[in-house]
Amino acid sequence: MFYRDLKDTRRAYNYEVSEVWKDWVGRPWPHSHRDHGLGGCYQIVREFYDEFYGCQLFDYPAQRKYLFKSEYIEEEQKRQGGGITVYQGSVYDPTPLNEFEVGDVMIMRLYLDRLEGGYSAKGDRTANHCGIYLGDGFMLHHPAYNTSQVTDLTRQQWYADNTELVLRLKERKLLKPYIKNSHGCKVCQEDTHYQ
Repeated sequence: MFYRDLKDTRRAYNYEVSEVWKDWVGRPWPHSHRDHGLGGCYQIVREFYDEFYGCQLFDYPAQRKYLFKSEYIEEEQKRQGGGITVYQGSVYDPTPLNEFEVGDVMIMRLYLDRLEGGYSAKGDRTANHCGIYLGDGFMLHHPAYNTSQVTDLTRQQWYADNTELVLRLKERKLLKPYIKNSHGCKVCQEDTHYQ
């Protein structure tokens, strides 16, 4: 019997990605504390950007519930020295996951019931959830009142299908996808491209 040294070209499994990001998985749902901070899904994005980019995203007061209105996003992009809109679409557009890079912020409008709203505000129905793209179709996020987790966007397409905006800092270091088989870097897999 002959054995060939075959390269492992399969896509990583969710449990493998979760193991790599284990310090970020299982964090309790952050509640706001009497107007001192927003909490919720935005908190893990703030912590991620502080840890990996040394970037302090604005901690919106808790009463400012509609965090993802376009004017707030533009305000924060200016504060951070500019940002790139990687993707902007609607629930009817296919979400191009292959154009995203590790560290991109995904902003989505989630509905428990598309006719009634449910998880989203009924008024002007602003986007109501965000997460960090980890490469290869995986996202780190904090589902409402649950622990933080890694979600495979190709298997749980609900999140990708409802993504309306993907943002990237203009000035930032590239983060390596951390998964051996990852194809997340558009440049190449050489360590010299990462800081």
